[in-house]
Amino acid sequence: MPSTRPRIALTPSHELKAVLDELAEAMGKTTSGLIVGLLDELRPSLIDLTKIARHTQQGKTAAAKRALQHMVGNAMAEQLELLSKQQK
Repeated sequence: MPSTRPRIALTPSHELKAVLDELAEAMGKTTSGLIVGLLDELRPSLIDLTKIARHTQQGKTAAAKRALQHMVGNAMAEQLELLSKQQK
């Protein structure tokens, strides 16, 4: 049965396509599956970036700064969690 998920047409450079293909093969995934997985993992950051861009567009620099601090804080917390798992 065909997917009912929305589709997005992308046109990467030849260099990027080669890197994505190589990584996908190394991970045993399709290139499109790899890209969707990467974008899904980036979803929280993309949401935060959208908030920052909207606040900046509206001239709300204090709100944009808070959103950026939130985004950076979340990223740091994720890195610390990964480090603690590696040390176990």
